[in-house]
Amino acid sequence: MNSIKSSGEILNVSARRITVTLPRPVQLGQYLITARGYCVTTVRLANGSVGHAFGLDRGVPVTECVNTIIAPLYKELFTGDPISTWDAVYRRASAPLSSGAALRGFSLVDLAAHEAVAKREGKTVAARFGKSEKAIAKWAVIGYPPSRGPEDIAWEVKAAVAAGAHGVKLPVGLTPELTRERIIAALDTRLCPVATDLAFSCHTAEDAMKIVGGLDLAWVEDPFVSGSLMELKKLRSLLDSPLASGDDETHLYHPQAFVESGAVDILRIDTTCQGGLSRLLQLNDYLAEKNMPVSWHVYDAWHSQVASILDVESISIEYSAPGASVDALAELIVANRRVDAEDSLTGWKFTMPELPDSVMGIDSDPDWSALQLK
Repeated sequence: MNSIKSSGEILNVSARRITVTLPRPVQLGQYLITARGYCVTTVRLANGSVGHAFGLDRGVPVTECVNTIIAPLYKELFTGDPISTWDAVYRRASAPLSSGAALRGFSLVDLAAHEAVAKREGKTVAARFGKSEKAIAKWAVIGYPPSRGPEDIAWEVKAAVAAGAHGVKLPVGLTPELTRERIIAALDTRLCPVATDLAFSCHTAEDAMKIVGGLDLAWVEDPFVSGSLMELKKLRSLLDSPLASGDDETHLYHPQAFVESGAVDILRIDTTCQGGLSRLLQLNDYLAEKNMPVSWHVYDAWHSQVASILDVESISIEYSAPGASVDALAELIVANRRVDAEDSLTGWKFTMPELPDSVMGIDSDPDWSALQLK
């Protein structure tokens, strides 16, 4: 896919950390989350156009990496074209930028740069590449907090489907037994396809099969921690449902490692930690040739457009309802949009509200009526 040229000088690249405290802590297996930490990046062009992006920082110094390593390089090397700039920056500093906190920051700056340039041209990011948004299935991430029992699942499936969700995905519960009961409760509604995110909670393929064996699922996702390709291949041989993995693989051997090893049926991709849009554009021909379906990890604001730009089969874009505490910052943006009735029509098509460094998340049951998925 050819890069698109655009003149423009970067005035400033910056990042800040926003902590969203969760009114209802989220416990994924043994992992307790009381707050979500985000890195928010901003790219300002000399003509006044501003681009934003945000992503979970997972407790690592993403903001510091942007401000100390990445921002100076963008100021020096920005060509007006985010794709060629990405390549120049990466070649200048490939060792720190190829993984971890610095790759997260690099990815977010790239997304913000694409938005700034698109806004400068008065276009959405997709339109800047001559694309219109594809009709990709919208999936609701439900079942938060995971401590909720199966009796609370059916109402949320109904609410998400009423809002226009094509399917629902549930996270791992407090125990393997509760996880299976919650999945069965969603399946028993017979309203839509159901997937599950095992959130790296299993040690072996046998552990995963105790939870999902015999269930008719759209896919089973992320059962093992990173580096578990052999266990993924074993589980894939046992499952009747498709296997997906790739969330938070924060290194540039993703997604090729999953494709070439035959470890999964579905790729999970997240532009906020895997190189941004520019990196995926460079992989577009490879991904199209391999023809492996992609399920995108939350961040619907840009993944709906990124999926439309690429020549891959995208099977899901994920959405988080205000109050769910799945993507707590995106939920605040949705709630702010409802109040202000203001949507951007260019860039990534969202308005970044003014938020303090520390803010409380939305204290309510998930409100699927806030989203328009139809």
